[in-house]
Amino acid sequence: MTRGNRRRVVGVVVSDRMDKSVVVEVKRLVKHPLYKKYIRRRTRLMAHDEENAAGVGDRVELMETRPLSKRKSWRVVRILEKAPVLTKVRALEPTLEEPTPEETETAPAEARRPEPEAKPESATDETEVSQEQEETDSTGD
Repeated sequence: MTRGNRRRVVGVVVSDRMDKSVVVEVKRLVKHPLYKKYIRRRTRLMAHDEENAAGVGDRVELMETRPLSKRKSWRVVRILEKAPVLTKVRALEPTLEEPTPEETETAPAEARRPEPEAKPESATDETEVSQEQEETDSTGD
Protein backbone atom coordinates (compact mmCIF):
# COMPACT_ATOMS: atom_id res chain seq x y z
CA MET A 1 0.00 0.00 0.00
CA THR A 2 1.50 3.36 -1.02
CA ARG A 3 0.82 6.60 0.70
CA GLY A 4 0.98 8.92 -2.28
CA ASN A 5 2.65 12.28 -2.49
CA ARG A 6 2.48 14.42 0.60
CA ARG A 7 2.67 18.18 0.43
CA ARG A 8 5.92 19.78 1.55
CA VAL A 9 6.33 23.45 2.44
CA VAL A 10 9.19 25.61 3.72
CA GLY A 11 8.67 28.19 6.45
CA VAL A 12 10.21 30.01 9.40
CA VAL A 13 9.65 28.99 13.03
CA VAL A 14 7.94 31.80 14.94
CA SER A 15 7.31 30.00 18.25
CA ASP A 16 8.95 27.05 19.97
CA ARG A 17 7.52 27.39 23.48
CA MET A 18 5.55 24.15 23.37
CA ASP A 19 6.93 20.69 24.00
CA LYS A 20 7.48 18.78 20.73
CA SER A 21 5.56 21.40 18.74
CA VAL A 22 6.48 24.53 16.80
CA VAL A 23 4.51 27.22 15.00
CA VAL A 24 5.82 27.80 11.48
CA GLU A 25 4.93 30.74 9.27
CA VAL A 26 4.75 29.89 5.57
CA LYS A 27 4.74 32.85 3.15
CA ARG A 28 3.53 32.65 -0.43
CA LEU A 29 2.62 34.94 -3.33
CA VAL A 30 -0.89 34.76 -4.76
CA LYS A 31 -2.01 36.51 -7.94
CA HIS A 32 -5.12 38.63 -7.44
CA PRO A 33 -7.88 37.34 -9.76
CA LEU A 34 -9.07 40.77 -10.92
CA TYR A 35 -6.09 43.10 -10.63
CA LYS A 36 -3.43 40.53 -11.55
CA LYS A 37 -1.11 41.91 -8.88
CA TYR A 38 0.80 39.53 -6.61
CA ILE A 39 -0.21 39.64 -2.95
CA ARG A 40 1.80 38.28 -0.04
CA ARG A 41 -0.11 35.76 2.04
CA ARG A 42 1.01 33.94 5.17
CA THR A 43 -0.16 30.81 6.89
CA ARG A 44 0.74 29.81 10.42
CA LEU A 45 0.97 26.04 10.81
CA MET A 46 1.46 23.97 13.93
CA ALA A 47 4.02 21.25 13.33
CA HIS A 48 5.32 18.29 15.30
CA ASP A 49 9.01 18.49 16.27
CA GLU A 50 9.92 15.23 18.00
CA GLU A 51 13.43 16.23 19.18
CA ASN A 52 12.60 19.88 20.01
CA ALA A 53 15.47 20.75 17.64
CA ALA A 54 13.92 23.73 15.85
CA GLY A 55 14.22 27.18 17.39
CA VAL A 56 12.73 30.58 16.65
CA GLY A 57 14.02 31.96 13.34
CA ASP A 58 15.04 28.59 11.86
CA ARG A 59 13.99 27.77 8.28
CA VAL A 60 12.38 24.32 8.28
CA GLU A 61 10.79 21.96 5.82
CA LEU A 62 7.39 20.58 6.79
CA MET A 63 5.54 17.54 5.52
CA GLU A 64 1.81 16.99 5.71
CA THR A 65 0.81 14.10 7.95
CA ARG A 66 -2.21 12.59 9.64
CA PRO A 67 -3.85 14.78 12.30
CA LEU A 68 -1.77 14.57 15.47
CA SER A 69 -3.98 16.92 17.48
CA LYS A 70 -6.74 19.46 16.92
CA ARG A 71 -4.54 21.96 15.05
CA LYS A 72 -1.41 19.91 14.31
CA SER A 73 -1.23 17.96 11.05
CA TRP A 74 2.29 18.80 9.87
CA ARG A 75 5.69 17.57 11.02
CA VAL A 76 9.19 18.95 10.75
CA VAL A 77 11.18 16.93 8.22
CA ARG A 78 14.49 18.81 8.53
CA ILE A 79 15.99 22.10 9.52
CA LEU A 80 17.26 23.88 6.42
CA GLU A 81 18.96 26.84 8.10
CA LYS A 82 19.57 27.66 11.75
CA ALA A 83 18.86 31.19 12.97
CA PRO A 84 21.87 33.35 13.87
CA VAL A 85 22.61 33.51 17.59
CA LEU A 86 21.68 36.91 18.97
CA THR A 87 23.47 38.31 22.00
CA LYS A 88 21.37 39.90 24.64
CA VAL A 89 22.28 43.57 24.71
CA ARG A 90 20.52 44.22 28.00
CA ALA A 91 22.67 41.63 29.77
CA LEU A 92 25.84 43.43 28.66
CA GLU A 93 24.73 46.92 29.70
CA PRO A 94 25.56 48.01 33.26
CA THR A 95 22.53 48.48 35.45
CA LEU A 96 21.90 51.99 36.69
CA GLU A 97 19.20 51.06 39.19
CA GLU A 98 19.65 51.70 42.89
CA PRO A 99 20.06 48.53 44.97
CA THR A 100 17.14 47.43 47.12
CA PRO A 101 17.51 47.58 50.92
CA GLU A 102 17.90 43.78 51.05
CA GLU A 103 20.77 43.93 48.56
CA THR A 104 22.58 46.68 50.48
CA GLU A 105 22.43 44.71 53.74
CA THR A 106 23.87 41.58 52.17
CA ALA A 107 26.41 43.33 49.93
CA PRO A 108 29.98 43.82 51.22
CA ALA A 109 30.91 47.31 52.38
CA GLU A 110 33.26 48.05 49.46
CA ALA A 111 30.53 47.11 46.95
CA ARG A 112 28.07 49.66 48.37
CA ARG A 113 27.88 53.02 46.67
CA PRO A 114 28.94 55.94 48.84
CA GLU A 115 26.31 58.60 49.39
CA PRO A 116 27.14 61.95 47.78
CA GLU A 117 28.16 64.65 50.25
CA ALA A 118 26.05 67.78 50.48
CA LYS A 119 28.08 70.65 49.03
CA PRO A 120 27.34 74.34 49.54
CA GLU A 121 26.15 76.02 46.38
CA SER A 122 29.04 78.46 46.26
CA ALA A 123 31.71 79.98 48.49
CA THR A 124 30.31 83.50 48.01
CA ASP A 125 27.03 82.48 49.62
CA GLU A 126 28.83 81.53 52.84
CA THR A 127 30.72 84.83 53.00
CA GLU A 128 27.52 86.79 52.39
CA VAL A 129 25.76 84.92 55.19
CA SER A 130 28.63 85.54 57.61
CA GLN A 131 28.67 89.27 56.71
CA GLU A 132 24.92 89.50 57.29
CA GLN A 133 25.31 87.86 60.70
CA GLU A 134 28.05 90.33 61.65
CA GLU A 135 25.84 93.25 60.61
CA THR A 136 22.90 92.01 62.66
CA ASP A 137 25.19 91.37 65.64
CA SER A 138 26.69 94.88 65.47
CA THR A 139 23.27 96.57 65.11
CA GLY A 140 21.84 94.52 67.95
CA ASP A 141 24.26 96.08 70.54
